[in-house]
Amino acid sequence: MKPSTWLDASIARAVAGTSRLAAVAKDFPHIVDRGAWQFTSDGVWTGGFWAGCLWLAAQHGGAAELRAQAVAATERLLPHVHDTRNHDLGFMFHPSAVAAWRATGDVRYLGAAKTAAASLAAQFDAKAGYIPGWGFFGGEEWRGSVLVDTLMNLPLLVLAARHGGGAGLLDVVRAQVATTLDHHLRADGSVYHVYRFDPATHAALGGATYQGLDAESAWSRGQAWAIAGLAILASMLGDAAYRGASGRVADYFLAHLPPDSVPPWDFKAPAGAPKDASAGAIAAYGLLRLYELTDKQRWLDAAVRLVRGLRDACENQGEGVGLLLHATADLPHGLGVDGATMYGDYYWFKTLVRLRQVIATHHLDALLGLPA
Repeated sequence: MKPSTWLDASIARAVAGTSRLAAVAKDFPHIVDRGAWQFTSDGVWTGGFWAGCLWLAAQHGGAAELRAQAVAATERLLPHVHDTRNHDLGFMFHPSAVAAWRATGDVRYLGAAKTAAASLAAQFDAKAGYIPGWGFFGGEEWRGSVLVDTLMNLPLLVLAARHGGGAGLLDVVRAQVATTLDHHLRADGSVYHVYRFDPATHAALGGATYQGLDAESAWSRGQAWAIAGLAILASMLGDAAYRGASGRVADYFLAHLPPDSVPPWDFKAPAGAPKDASAGAIAAYGLLRLYELTDKQRWLDAAVRLVRGLRDACENQGEGVGLLLHATADLPHGLGVDGATMYGDYYWFKTLVRLRQVIATHHLDALLGLPA
């Protein structure tokens, strides 16, 4: 039977694409570089997204063996729950262990998620008021660097706190968000990718970037992490300030989109710069969460605009590898330019599924009648 709507068709393509990759992947797909998936044996920071795609595919029409592959991918990540220098534990274990717990009811996976949350919270520097960035990454000193990406890892702490992990986890969440809102968020609604502090005195040194154009630019995926991370936390904690901050970043993001609705790699990059479809998928997911929080039609309209733009310009129709093409992983370091990324694929798949749920919950069937 053919999918009945344009959205059903996109979800079916996501299931099919994940299934094709699952048939050949022996390790964790990371990014597409020069036309081919690059795999990692340990999952680095993106392994959770592969497990998440497998869980989504298993739950939305995929073959029965996908569930077993989702379990296997999740199990391979579990040794990382004890990582002591890794601010990406939420990325690794929310799409994998939390999804596994919800799908199977096996409390061992909830326990793994809680252990990972404790490991993430243990990295919090109480005197400085933040979790440092990439402790495991590269040869640079990261003790004084705070990444806006960390917002997306904090929901794991909230979930753990709600399931017996301890109220102190929420104190870490509140302090980390406060640091981000005080230092990363600019007056125009854009955000710094990185904000640096003196690791000895904790004095604020200024904004920076690692994957954007320059310190004062607006790396689009960083903007998207902020939209989605703040919206999710606002939903979990009922915090109006987080919701408002997410909306401010969303307004900046939407105001700077090009006509095709596919964000450039950096909003301040020169004309003709590479795109980053993954930023669009992440932002679309955040906009859906904002709509669910506020019931404001403009956030839903914006999310649909992004989804439709990505579908028209970037969805894999069989001409490449990955679900969502034209993403850029790390242009300054020459990695994964105009390819696919596992996080882009995951948030594309997750956004499609979330949009279908929103349409069903809010009886918005007219959106499904848009031209295919």
